[in-house]
Amino acid sequence: MDSITEISYKGIKVDRFEKLTSPKKLERIMKDAVIDKVLEINDIDVPKTQVDEEVKMMLVEYNHRLRYESMGYAGNMELEQDDLEELLVKFRAEAFKLIKTKLILEEIIKAENLEVTQKELEEEARALSERQHISIDLVKDFLGENFESLKGDLLINKAIDLICDNAEFI
Repeated sequence: MDSITEISYKGIKVDRFEKLTSPKKLERIMKDAVIDKVLEINDIDVPKTQVDEEVKMMLVEYNHRLRYESMGYAGNMELEQDDLEELLVKFRAEAFKLIKTKLILEEIIKAENLEVTQKELEEEARALSERQHISIDLVKDFLGENFESLKGDLLINKAIDLICDNAEFI
């Protein structure tokens, strides 16, 4: 990927989803559809090393979850070789999509000069505090006084919103 001119994300056409009861669910499905369309129309190089690292992290997380779930069982919950290979194929596909999405969104953020203000960081920290039912001071302790660790997520959300705003739902 040489430059953003190779990334297409404006004016994509996406099928409209109807008859869903939850507006939040509808919004998530539509955003996912838009991202899937952007991924489909943009053929970029995805570094194998990044995909491999993501697969390793997925396996570690899966093992932790498997161990936690098996704590209540006396039996052994280890995977058979066939199951492991199937799981690796699934994780590799998920990791590839995740890394490709990240790379494309990072390029859009750069191309559109997207930024996050301190006010936006503070608003998101306050919303996080309310969602988690914790004090803003606890959020500051966890994220830091300036909430800088929220910046990446907010930039990604802005890029996704930009793509969706430019999409045509048919």
